[in-house]
Amino acid sequence: MKEILYFMLFSSFGSFMGVVVNRFPDQSLLSPGSHCDSCGTRLAPRDLIPVFSQLINRSHCRFCGCQISYAYLILESLCGLIGLAFCFQLLSFSQIFLLLFGILLSLYDLREQSYPFVIWVIFTLLLMVVFPLNLLSILLFLFGIFAALKDIKIGSGDFLYLATLALALDFQAILWIVQIASLLGILAFLLGVQKEKRLPFVPFLFIAYSCLLLVM
Repeated sequence: MKEILYFMLFSSFGSFMGVVVNRFPDQSLLSPGSHCDSCGTRLAPRDLIPVFSQLINRSHCRFCGCQISYAYLILESLCGLIGLAFCFQLLSFSQIFLLLFGILLSLYDLREQSYPFVIWVIFTLLLMVVFPLNLLSILLFLFGIFAALKDIKIGSGDFLYLATLALALDFQAILWIVQIASLLGILAFLLGVQKEKRLPFVPFLFIAYSCLLLVM
């Protein structure tokens, strides 16, 4: 029973993150209520159960039959699995926090190729309640400011994300994350992923952090 509760709670948070990515900052997060993007019909409670509603409706709108992106199902399922890992004490609270934060920023980088500074500030300040500011985090933050002011081919958001990770990780861990993310980015470029556009780097940093957790 406890496992189901954790899965549903975290998958619900994943569903909310999907709303944040779709609406923030141009639309209100609360109004209008959840609705089909195709026909505009307001969704009933039975349509809002994370993961299961989309599985039952076979990823189609119950009203107009329009296809619903599998991205929502993947996001909710991933967050639900993170909740189970927390339930079984496989991950600490700070690790869970950084994983959810990384997912949110990765989705923004993939969708908008931009960095939600307000969201970064909120998450980072919350993390600083547990982890005090350190020299590495300050240096990475300053690099982020420099990257925002001058084009150095590296996004300021990449440095800001690393600055947040540096609150909980040491220099060696950050170095491993950068190296793994760089290798993944090079591989993606060689495979022709988004050759016509800037390759978003935050998702690779997030994947690298996730890989690091597996061996920690």
